[in-house]
Amino acid sequence: MEFFFNSYFETPVIIGILLVGITILVLFNSKSSRRTKTPPEVGVALPIIGHLHLQALRGNQPLHLKLTTLAEKFGPIYNIRLGSIPAVVVSSTELAKELFTTHDNFILKRPNSLASEHLAYSYANMGVTPPNAYWRWLRKFTAVEFFSHRALEMAKNVPAEEINTAIKYLYTLCLNDKGSARLADIQQWLLDIALDLMMRTVIGKQTSGGSSNNIAEEERRRWKKMMEETMRLMFMPVLSDSIPLLKWFDIGGVEKEMKRVSKYMDEIVDVWLQEHIQKKANNTTNNGDDTQRDFMDAMLSAVEAGDAEFGDHSPHTIVKATVMAMVGAGSDTTAVVIIWALSLLLNDRSKLRKAQQELDTVVGNNRRVDLSDINKLEYLQAIVKETFRIHPPGALLIPREFSEDRIVGGYHVPKGTMLFINLYKLQRDPKIYPNPSEFKPERFLEPKYKDIDPRGRHYELFPFGAGRRSCPGLNLGIQNVHLILANLLHTFDISTVDDDQLVDMTASPEAITRKASPLEVVITPRLSPDLYY
Repeated sequence: MEFFFNSYFETPVIIGILLVGITILVLFNSKSSRRTKTPPEVGVALPIIGHLHLQALRGNQPLHLKLTTLAEKFGPIYNIRLGSIPAVVVSSTELAKELFTTHDNFILKRPNSLASEHLAYSYANMGVTPPNAYWRWLRKFTAVEFFSHRALEMAKNVPAEEINTAIKYLYTLCLNDKGSARLADIQQWLLDIALDLMMRTVIGKQTSGGSSNNIAEEERRRWKKMMEETMRLMFMPVLSDSIPLLKWFDIGGVEKEMKRVSKYMDEIVDVWLQEHIQKKANNTTNNGDDTQRDFMDAMLSAVEAGDAEFGDHSPHTIVKATVMAMVGAGSDTTAVVIIWALSLLLNDRSKLRKAQQELDTVVGNNRRVDLSDINKLEYLQAIVKETFRIHPPGALLIPREFSEDRIVGGYHVPKGTMLFINLYKLQRDPKIYPNPSEFKPERFLEPKYKDIDPRGRHYELFPFGAGRRSCPGLNLGIQNVHLILANLLHTFDISTVDDDQLVDMTASPEAITRKASPLEVVITPRLSPDLYY
């Protein structure tokens, strides 16, 4: 028997077959190894808490800065486990382009969260709803009725009227203070104007002027407080999102507070809904003029006519959830971007003067800025782009989740992995932007950068996200930032209280990267008095 086996394996044919088989096995294992190659891990993940024990993730520093520090050590893509949730963090233009082109259909899902459950009408909010037929209908509907060029053109008087009212308010402060006014926190004024603008456009509520839709000051305080509380909780890190076992204990009473704010929010939004239903019943929605129809009117008509894809939600829930998404996302980010732009300009007065000189040349001193001027204000546009680059309103894009196993940058990323894109790191890449931390709007006037657009088509700069799940309101958001900033710089000289001290540029640790400290400024009118009325 031993002789038989020795003779058998000495046969050249059998040896050849074995060699071929071994070669195939080695190649298969090699391919399998490549297929299962995973991104670098940031350290040892412990049971239940994952990497939350790491020193790099501790402290009050904003999360995007912690993840930036890890990227400098582990590279543009790495794995991190937040509690029991596996995540991958990406911070390069090349990988972002791959994600939003090759893999876009597989990263449309948002991770589940306590905030989405309680503050987004059980995932009816278009920002967090799953990528199903309801989401596709909602995205198409909002694109046509609210964010299309036709819709923006029909509502073009709204920004002008709201901005004029806000500028007049600042001018009155100056008159009452002997020519110049000292604002303890201009961010509050910016938040007010951005919120007023979205309220007027979305639900037809006007906060001042002669309209019959003016709201009482008490009501205004109520919905402003509601929006502030909702946005604060919506983006608050919740430990039970990372460690689901902790949801049963409601540590810190976060879920209880979310339920309270959710009830408060729904009471206010339901009043808006009932007003629109009554207005429709009284046949006073349009008054023969379609330009008077606000977004809530259009959406209510669509769901009541049966034109909507409801999913698991009631028609009125869809209306309320979408309205809240529009008002919240559209107002907060606008104010955040403008406050960063002003802070950057106040720390480099030569660029502030250059922006005002352009406004004086293009617009002049005999009229106010309007929407048609914006395309001619190239330096102002460059300022906005550079602000988006250095201080995007969300330094980390809202997380997504892989719906299938994918190969990203040569690495295997399994289904169910959370995706973070670190815009702060990506948009400060020195290989793309020399001296990336320097505020230099002029770079976007150079041929190499001039055509870079922040609307998600260029992966060097996409503050509103990219792909099919990018922010649907980016055109409106960019338009409002340009209009408010241009009007403010055109109508007032702006300075700090102490010209010898630089503005503190520290960011808050929140998901929306606000300036951490108030911006106190002194404003002085620079146009003829009649242009403020």
